[in-house]
Amino acid sequence: MQFDPIITNPGRLSILTALLNDTQQDFVTLRKNTRMTDGNLTTHARKLATAGMVTIEKAARAGRPVTIITLTTEGRTAFEQHVHRLTDSIKPGSPAEQPNLVQEPQAAAMH
Repeated sequence: MQFDPIITNPGRLSILTALLNDTQQDFVTLRKNTRMTDGNLTTHARKLATAGMVTIEKAARAGRPVTIITLTTEGRTAFEQHVHRLTDSIKPGSPAEQPNLVQEPQAAAMH
């Protein structure tokens, strides 16, 4: 079972989780909600934006610059698929519970 490495990273998972209930947050609010440093939040938000899971917009609020991060439909769908894969992996009879059926290559017979 494959998990999306973009989502499985703890920092990016934290951002997506924070955006699930409040899909649009300014940088300061999201930083508070994720407890990330400015640099980590910036780096992980950019990776999510590159993957199409969030958008990052610069705006002005009361004459001051503000960065708005918004969860996209694609981001919500990717997160939901991730959750489904996780829950499916713990169900009885899931591939995670099956014995490893991959056979190791046999060593060449020694003469």
